[in-house]
Amino acid sequence: MTGSRSVLPRARALEGRLLLGTATALAAMAFVFAAAACRESWMPPPRATDTAPVRIVLGWAGDPATSQAVTWRTADAVAAPQVEFGVATPECGGAAGPVRTVPASSRVVGVGKGRSVTHYKAAFTGLTPATRYAYRVGGGSSFSHWHCFATASADLAPFRFIYLGDAQNGLDRKWPPVVRAAFAAAPDARFAVHAGDLVGDGYDDRQWGAWLAGMGAKAPEVPAVPVPGNHDVIRSALSRVFAAPELWNAHFAVPANGPADLPELAGQSYFLDYQGIRVVALDVNAFANDDFRESQRSRVRRAQAAWLRRVLGVNPQRWTVVVQHYPMHSIVKRRDYTSMRAALGPIYDEFRVDLVLQGHDHAYGRTHKVQGGRLADPRAPGTIYVTSVSGSKMYGITSRQDPRMARLREGEQLYQVVSVAGDRLSFESRAVDGTLVDGFELVRSAGLASSYVDRAPADSIPARPRVQ
Repeated sequence: MTGSRSVLPRARALEGRLLLGTATALAAMAFVFAAAACRESWMPPPRATDTAPVRIVLGWAGDPATSQAVTWRTADAVAAPQVEFGVATPECGGAAGPVRTVPASSRVVGVGKGRSVTHYKAAFTGLTPATRYAYRVGGGSSFSHWHCFATASADLAPFRFIYLGDAQNGLDRKWPPVVRAAFAAAPDARFAVHAGDLVGDGYDDRQWGAWLAGMGAKAPEVPAVPVPGNHDVIRSALSRVFAAPELWNAHFAVPANGPADLPELAGQSYFLDYQGIRVVALDVNAFANDDFRESQRSRVRRAQAAWLRRVLGVNPQRWTVVVQHYPMHSIVKRRDYTSMRAALGPIYDEFRVDLVLQGHDHAYGRTHKVQGGRLADPRAPGTIYVTSVSGSKMYGITSRQDPRMARLREGEQLYQVVSVAGDRLSFESRAVDGTLVDGFELVRSAGLASSYVDRAPADSIPARPRVQ
C-alpha cells in the first residue's frame, strides 16, 4: 500500500505537467496565428498596375497630308495598345463622328538600375488632307486625354514651323521658357525641327523625361522632326555602331525612307514633304564625329551621300531645307569640319538646297547666300546656313571676320520661326523675350534662283563685303 500511495502523487504531477505543456503549446500556437493574422491585416496592398500613357510624342510615318504617327509609353505593359481617332470637335474635346481604332506595336526598353518600361508606336493612315483630328492612346481601361492635330494640305498653302538648336543643358529650368516663347510666337506652327543634341546623354532616360516635360502640351500635338547630334549618340562610339540609343526610336516616329543599305540609321536620316517644302533630316555624325572609327565613317558617308543625291535629285517641291547637327561653317574655336564641307557642300550646290539648319556650336551664326564655299550674289543660286542654340550652354564666337557671315550672336537662348507661303520663304530668329535677333527672306521667281533679302536688325551685323 505504501508503494501505491507514493506512485499516485507522481502520476498526478506528471499529468499536470502534460496538461500545462499542452495548454502552453496551444496558447503559443494561438499567439502565432493571431500575430500572423495581425501582420496580414497590416501588410501594404499589392502595387496597382501602372498603365497610364505618358511621354506622348506626335510624328509621322508617311505623307503628312494623309497620315500621322505617335509614340508613348507606360510603366507596365498594356495587353492591347491602340490609338482611337476621328475628326475633332471644334473645341478638341474628342471625335465629332465615327471613331477609328488602330493597333500599336510595343517594345520593352531598359531605363537603368534593372528597370524597364514599355514603349508603343502607331501610325494612322487614310486621313483627309487639311483636316483637324482628335486622338487618344492607351489600352484596356487606361487612355490618355484627347489631343488634336491637323493634316497637311494637299495643295500649296502658307504655313509656319519652328526650328530649335541644341537644347542639351538646362533642361529642367532653361529649356521650357524657350519652348513656350517659340509657340507663343508661332501658335500655328505645323511642326518643330530639332537640330540635334536634344539631350546631354541620349542613353539617360531622365534627360529625355526632362526634355519632353519642357515640350509640355506641344509634344503630343505638334509633330517632332529631330536629327541626332553627337550627344544623342554619345555612347554609341564605344561600340563603334552609328545607331542611336534605343530611346531615340522609342520616342520618335519619323518616315522610314532613309538609306535602305544603312538599317542601323533607321529613324536618324529621312525626309518629308510638306506643302511645297522638302525637309531632309541628315544624321551627319559619320561626316564630323571623330569618336567613330574612320573605316566605319567612310562606309556610312558613301551610303548617305548616295541617298542624299537621290532624295535631292528627284524633288518636286519648291523649297528644300536640310536639317543636320554639325555646322558647315563653324563659328567657334577649334572647329572646322572641312571633310564634311567637302563632301556635302557640292551636293547642296548642285541641287540648290535653299536652307541648312544646324546646331552644335552653342551660338548663333547665319550666312548670306553661299555657293562653292564663297559668298554668292543675292540673286544667284546659293544656300543659306544657320546655326542656333536653345539650351543654356554657350560658346564664344571666334570667326567674326568671315565674309560669308551675315549675322553673329552669342550668349543667348534662341528660337526660330520659318514661314513658307508659295514662292516666299521668311526666316526670323528671336530671343526668349521676343527680341528680333535676325531675319531674311527668299523669293523665288518661276524657273529662276531665289532672290535673297537680308532683314536682320542693324546692330552687330558684320560689314557686308563685296561678292567674291
